[in-house]
Amino acid sequence: MKTKVYILAGFVLTLPVGLLALQARAESASLPEDTIKAAFLYNFINFVDWPQAKIADSNQPITIGVIGSRDFLKFLEPIKQKKNKGRKIAVRYLSGYEKLKKSPKADDPQWSKKIETLKTCHVLFLYAYDFKPIESSDRIIKALKGSPVLTVSETGGFLESGGMINFLREGKKARFEINNRAARQATLKIRSKLLRLAKRVIDEEASDETRN
Repeated sequence: MKTKVYILAGFVLTLPVGLLALQARAESASLPEDTIKAAFLYNFINFVDWPQAKIADSNQPITIGVIGSRDFLKFLEPIKQKKNKGRKIAVRYLSGYEKLKKSPKADDPQWSKKIETLKTCHVLFLYAYDFKPIESSDRIIKALKGSPVLTVSETGGFLESGGMINFLREGKKARFEINNRAARQATLKIRSKLLRLAKRVIDEEASDETRN
């Protein structure tokens, strides 16, 4: 497959330091890694379509939920006053999800309440320190299976466990891979432009995984 252009044309985010062009290669050492992740999360929204039932109320914001790092919220501050698809952006830190008990009962009211809270998000980012998976990541993904929540993380095996978008680090390059099969099962439509920019795509319509 021919080498593709890695610059995400039009992926821009207004930050306090000015208008920054977000590049998939992100080779500038002056651009913090978490700033890149925050910009990607914001811009992913442009290229994902949620089912009508999820976005029926036009007055409701698009919610980005974060698990694993309260400190990451400061990198999302610049987008809280912005709009995307005509809607405000809400950012929510979800505490107490990192170490959920291993085998919660299906009828456990606390577990059910926690999962229902996650389902209110449009985007859910599982922040992983040093690319180590959150202990409860697999259980969260399993509980959200089929729900229209775009799940994003940054650990090996995240796509294989049912996650939808996974950040990759290639030297100084910031890349991402997509499990389009999981997105389809959750009634999310990831637009072709974003799929073309991914390092790897798992897709039910292809006989093999697509690699760039």
